Amino acid sequence: MTIASTFLGGTMTDHSSKSGRGISRRGLLQGAAVTLGGAALTGAASSPASAAGTKPFIPSGLTYQANDPLAGFFRKVAAGTATIVTAGDSITEAFGAANPQKGYPARVRARLRNGAGQAPGGLDYIPARSQYSTVRTPPATATYVTYAGPDGAAIDLRSATYAGDRSTRSGLGRRAVALTSSRVRSLSFTQRFTSLVLAWRATSSTRDAVSITIDGTTVPLPAVSSGEQTWTSPPRASATHTVTVTWASGEPFVEGWQLFDGDEGGGFHVLEASQSESRTEGFALASSAANGNDSWADALRRFSPDLITSMWGTNDYGKVTPAVLTQQTRNYLDLVHDRSPASALLVVMPYQLGAASATEWAKYRAAQQQAVNTFRSANPGVAIGFFDLGAYVPPYFGQTGAKDNPYMSDGIHPNDTGYDVIAAILYAYFTSTPA
Repeated sequence: MTIASTFLGGTMTDHSSKSGRGISRRGLLQGAAVTLGGAALTGAASSPASAAGTKPFIPSGLTYQANDPLAGFFRKVAAGTATIVTAGDSITEAFGAANPQKGYPARVRARLRNGAGQAPGGLDYIPARSQYSTVRTPPATATYVTYAGPDGAAIDLRSATYAGDRSTRSGLGRRAVALTSSRVRSLSFTQRFTSLVLAWRATSSTRDAVSITIDGTTVPLPAVSSGEQTWTSPPRASATHTVTVTWASGEPFVEGWQLFDGDEGGGFHVLEASQSESRTEGFALASSAANGNDSWADALRRFSPDLITSMWGTNDYGKVTPAVLTQQTRNYLDLVHDRSPASALLVVMPYQLGAASATEWAKYRAAQQQAVNTFRSANPGVAIGFFDLGAYVPPYFGQTGAKDNPYMSDGIHPNDTGYDVIAAILYAYFTSTPA
């Protein structure tokens, strides 16, 4: 193994500082025909029509007005380049899909790239761990990353033995992994890429360090500050490469990697930033001293997203009142705007739970819409929208608990087909054209 004496052209970055749209629909591609009568989604909130009882609707030909708050984002999409960060719970983390690339964030990216005639490109963000693979019996899903102890032997991060060596606070989706000299010593993965961005976090600017090894060549990475650390590798040939990040000193946390495959210079990027079982409060410090935190949002600065979407509600339903959800959503919006002030924001209301009361679900939808409205009033220059996925997707995709449901893997989470439906709906929204 070769120890590099320099960063081999790689780049270390210091991140220590903190810092309604109306649309019309022209047609439907799937599902029973409905008449919309020119109904508009005020702030992208009002339902154009109720979804059918058993089938989703995929809209076509969505348009926006010139004064739309998200007009700038739509113009970037039309120009063929945009970076989107998707926050949320297990539905955003692709629980129930065959692998993470079958979830809706990756499928939205694939649709955007294909629609613009772009090459498939890299996988974008791979977290240091997937929440669903560490807190419960995981589905048969590839999560890409393996872990080793100080003796080099593989370890199972799902084991309660390692509960203290994983963090739920740092990085996109709060899925960082703590590296130590005696427990979890390294993380590895093998994927095709031309370059990568390593995201990790230091608790001390003088003590913490990791090293990264790519195909046998090792680069030492001492912290340049406390907080977020970013290292960008030099470009290399598009091929399958093996990467290992290893503890060197202190108390570092590995957050994840963004992988490029010839798409470093632009195009579409969608970074999945969710955490299974999460609720809105966990992603806003002001919501709960016990559960909320803000350090995860520091990671937004390194990716400079054009749009940050959030889709919570499934786990909030019945756990907090609609009024509390309004405040927690507002807390979340304040946080992400503080950390990434140039980003447009989009709150997505998920489809209704099959067992949920339609009346109560409507109150939770209204609660999130109210949070968007109050945030917009307080921040009139910020681009923010609200999108009700339930307007196009029926409760539980139409069939609660049915084993032959074509859209669902269980009573809550979609299967590959269901995730592709969600991606198709969001793709139609993101590719809206001027009215």
